[in-house]
Amino acid sequence: MSQIGFSFVNPAPQIDSMYVANFARRCEEVGAHSFWVLDRIVYDNLEPLTVLATAAAVTTKIRLGTSVLLAPTRQPAILAKTTATLDFLSGGRLILGIGIGSREPDFAAAHVPFEHRGSRAAETIQLIKKLWTGTPVSHEEKFFRLNSLTVGPKPVQSPHPPIWMGGGGTEVALKRIARLSDGFICGSSAIPNFASIWPKIENFAQGMGRNPTHIEKAGLTFMALDDNRARAVEACAAYLKRYYGSVRVDIEKTYLVGSPESCAEKINAFLKCGLNTLIIGLVVPELKQFDLFAQRTRPLIQPNAMTNS
Repeated sequence: MSQIGFSFVNPAPQIDSMYVANFARRCEEVGAHSFWVLDRIVYDNLEPLTVLATAAAVTTKIRLGTSVLLAPTRQPAILAKTTATLDFLSGGRLILGIGIGSREPDFAAAHVPFEHRGSRAAETIQLIKKLWTGTPVSHEEKFFRLNSLTVGPKPVQSPHPPIWMGGGGTEVALKRIARLSDGFICGSSAIPNFASIWPKIENFAQGMGRNPTHIEKAGLTFMALDDNRARAVEACAAYLKRYYGSVRVDIEKTYLVGSPESCAEKINAFLKCGLNTLIIGLVVPELKQFDLFAQRTRPLIQPNAMTNS
């Protein structure tokens, strides 16, 4: 069953203090499956787990996820406790999306080496899974050492909140996803190639004794709804320039830009690539984007693509 989630991607200067709560409410009102938030340190976005706590307080159904959290920059015991608390407060709605990170300033700000961040993330995932059990954990590997440490509370979800992973550009990354994740979040530029990427993860998972059907297939993209296509493209370009420093892709080919109807057509094409979940970052910080989506885009999306049940 395909499902649509929306990601809050707007930096603090573009919004007011009530925007996050209103965004989360609108996600639920339009029948979205999930609400997501990005993670950066050296950028003026809002802190992601605080954002999800706000969303949890004003919603009751939608899943709440990070797309993606920079796990290597977090201390595992604190991350385990914070995310378990968030799962508790939301009634078991957390999806912990994890990324490796690609910007050295974020790591410098956290006083974490940029090198070996993939291995650090893998060990972090293994350790928080242990800490989520609520039992004493002793751990001594490359990056972290714990001696009979118990961290509570336990998450509501059993055996733990699902962990989805972004990335996938290399064989090492795909193997890591196949070994550790409950879901794969494909990047926007790679969605058209998802049908060729997924079999690699599937084969790696089977080789490790895992059932690949237990790994959720997701993708992240961005959207600007506007009947004036040029204006939609410019809105997306402005977001990319602010976040990445430049526009490195063909916006019209890669993202959802233009009329609500044309975006519906492209959403259907993305879902036909094999995705179960499509996460859409709304680059225009206006809640009327939800109205346009609900009135003109959603009715054209293939059946079963919208559910928050």
